[in-house]
Amino acid sequence: MTAVEPTTKPEARSRREVLCALMVALVAPGALVAACSDTTTPAPSGGGTSGGTTGGAPTTGGAAPSGPLAALADIPEGSGLVLQSTPKGPLLLVRPTPDTVKAFDAACPHQGTVVEPPSGGTITCPNHGSTFDGASGALKGGPAKTGLKEVPVKVDGDKVVFA
Repeated sequence: MTAVEPTTKPEARSRREVLCALMVALVAPGALVAACSDTTTPAPSGGGTSGGTTGGAPTTGGAAPSGPLAALADIPEGSGLVLQSTPKGPLLLVRPTPDTVKAFDAACPHQGTVVEPPSGGTITCPNHGSTFDGASGALKGGPAKTGLKEVPVKVDGDKVVFA
């Protein structure tokens, strides 16, 4: 890791900038860069899965990364599982029904904090309290202005993989 000279005085940096820099340096450089950036990059949109098939809009860009994201048994029914480091950044896998698994970009659209798995049908951002529907990722309450971006996944046997 290389050192970078600060471009501003430390007292001029926000708490968010300092915490994000610390998280990037210590935890997962590739996964958290997007969550801590000030620019927004659109995530691909698409449908979730049910019974191993996908629905909704097609994926954008190149081929999806291969390899399982999680075992189906590891995703609690009615709740979910946060994956901190994937080829597409932090993901939230949710399992609203026994046969349905959906994935969302786990970074809250408000300020990029990783959201928590659904509880009582609601996904909550621990930073400022934005809430999202546990099955669809739709915005329930702000300060976020939009819902969570869906990432296409499918069930392949007993594993969940990118679609």
